[in-house]
Amino acid sequence: MKPPAEIRILILEDDPAFQRVLQKRMAGEGYQVAVAADGREGLKLIVSFEPDLVICDWMMPEVDGLEVCQSVKTGLKEAAPYFILLTAKGEISHKLLALDTGADDYLVKPCDPGELLARVKRACGSCSSTSSCASPPRSSTSRTPSCSACATP
Repeated sequence: MKPPAEIRILILEDDPAFQRVLQKRMAGEGYQVAVAADGREGLKLIVSFEPDLVICDWMMPEVDGLEVCQSVKTGLKEAAPYFILLTAKGEISHKLLALDTGADDYLVKPCDPGELLARVKRACGSCSSTSSCASPPRSSTSRTPSCSACATP
């Protein structure tokens, strides 16, 4: 298991206040954190920042979180980061859609930052042998998700 200082978390959240809360909480735990306010910017950061874990709002401008998730999981396959989707959509049909699209976890907003942190810790602790949190650094060429909405390769 990597120590927090070696784990990169990307936060995709269009609400500036909640984005700051999440950023401060994750950085306060020692994680490397990058933020984006929309899906298009988030897709670019997935390529350049190479996160181990993505915390993504579903309803965002430009490209929504569900499409970001699908693009990343489809384009990167096994190299895709762990993906936590946040949304106000709490119906079971929405949860099933998110999980079917590739989200690894799902939290309904408003959510407690402490619960989210617990899920992040669980994800990074449980991925020591099976997912990207324990994977060696990936090259930029293997980290290019395809996205029809923003014409990313």
